[in-house]
Amino acid sequence: MPGSKKRKLDRVDFLGDYVVAFKNGIHTDVIVKPGGDGPGIPAHKAVLAVKSKVFSYMLDSDECKISTEKSITVPDLSYEELNALLKFFYTGILRPTNKHIRALYIAAYKYDIPYLQDLCRDHLISSLSLINVLDVLELSTIPSDDNLRYYAASFVLLHREEIVYSKRYKSFVRQNPDLSLYITKSLVTLLKYHRGRFGEKWKMFLPKS
Repeated sequence: MPGSKKRKLDRVDFLGDYVVAFKNGIHTDVIVKPGGDGPGIPAHKAVLAVKSKVFSYMLDSDECKISTEKSITVPDLSYEELNALLKFFYTGILRPTNKHIRALYIAAYKYDIPYLQDLCRDHLISSLSLINVLDVLELSTIPSDDNLRYYAASFVLLHREEIVYSKRYKSFVRQNPDLSLYITKSLVTLLKYHRGRFGEKWKMFLPKS
């Protein structure tokens, strides 16, 4: 119905006012400071508190209450990364072109933002490649993310010859013995499957050298 469609558009405009309030600093009541020398970013306590339990605790802390400028600091995020996080709080949108997916994924885990972590995980999985898969595997250990580890390890198994014989993999094995063991066990499971399915022909799945 035309009226229903118009109401949906009005709703988008209505919710978009939150973004305008953030961009223009309308009635902000807290300054969120990044790590390093970047400037603080004005925001709204209510938005921070409902989006993240950790931020809610930080805002309730004595340190924030006695601060003359009512500020909290997020030391592990740069200005650009923090700005991307706050924009997500106000929009709920994470674009595939976002340059800070890795930082936002870690922040989502640390500051208890499950929805953002899910979106970042989906993006990391969909963008797996020969170039970044080992980095994503390492990233999966920070929050002990079994789903991300599974998909990254599966990608390694699918492209095992290109990855396992690379120079990058040699250093990866030295730096990540537990992950390397996980990949080895997964590879053994895969070979057992091939052996059961193909009989003596299973050896065709072994590396040639």
